[in-house]
Amino acid sequence: MASDLHLAGDLATNKAVARSFFEAIVAGDTVAIDALVHPQAHWWVQGWGDLSRMAFLNGLGQTIARARTRRYAVVTLTAEQDRVAVEATASFEFPEGTYQNTYHFLFRMSDGRIVEGKEYLDTTVAARFYPPAAPGTRE
Repeated sequence: MASDLHLAGDLATNKAVARSFFEAIVAGDTVAIDALVHPQAHWWVQGWGDLSRMAFLNGLGQTIARARTRRYAVVTLTAEQDRVAVEATASFEFPEGTYQNTYHFLFRMSDGRIVEGKEYLDTTVAARFYPPAAPGTRE
């Protein structure tokens, strides 16, 4: 029974970390994002492949800097063991137009931080606003 309560607490914490991640993006709070992403984290983005923590955070920071407005809506959020699955929609206002996409994120958590992120999205929509990763920028 005690382990069930501990697991439920971990699940609630993991869900809160995932929600905080999206809230920080919307707020443009790169310091909070940095704190939520584990130092050993790595990321994978559909259409762009594997990214180191630094490459992911740099790319996200550039997105935040060029977006006049940022919105994420969490549609569903489910946690099990060390994973949190999030279905979300996003809308960003860039100088070149409005970016809107639908996402599925799968996060793995460790020590109350995101240690792995997998990001699934409509790559056709994303390609109009995000160029392919240049060689050497994924590390």
